[in-house]
Amino acid sequence: MKLLFPNKKINLNYHILDKYECGVSLKGTEVKSIIKANASIDESFVVFNKQEAYIINMYIAPFLQANINNIDSYRKRKLLLHKNEIIKIEQQSKKERLAIVPSKCYLEHGKIKLEICLCKSKNSKDKRQDLKKRDETREMKKYY
Repeated sequence: MKLLFPNKKINLNYHILDKYECGVSLKGTEVKSIIKANASIDESFVVFNKQEAYIINMYIAPFLQANINNIDSYRKRKLLLHKNEIIKIEQQSKKERLAIVPSKCYLEHGKIKLEICLCKSKNSKDKRQDLKKRDETREMKKYY
């Protein structure tokens, strides 16, 4: 497994409850651009439409060596999940009012995969506590 790019903001903004692995339906030169890590999932999220999952706001930079027919950088892309997984994730997110956010994109056996997480958003108090813990551990490592 080769990690291509992570979602750097997920641990700051969310409590992760459950994780799922899924494929992404890509077109043309998007694969080459992702492999070169010219993409971002920091602001992206997952939505459901007619029992299909889509990722919104996933940025994939246009591939420079390609022709004029590059695909839109922010288009919605279909996620490749089993039907029973889609139903389970959708019901759980509606029932508990959870966000579905991608946490990392990686290459596994020549295929691009996304790890999506069921998350509960943190309030500002939780965020401050996490930053305080991180600073304390950094100080402890400095002296030991």
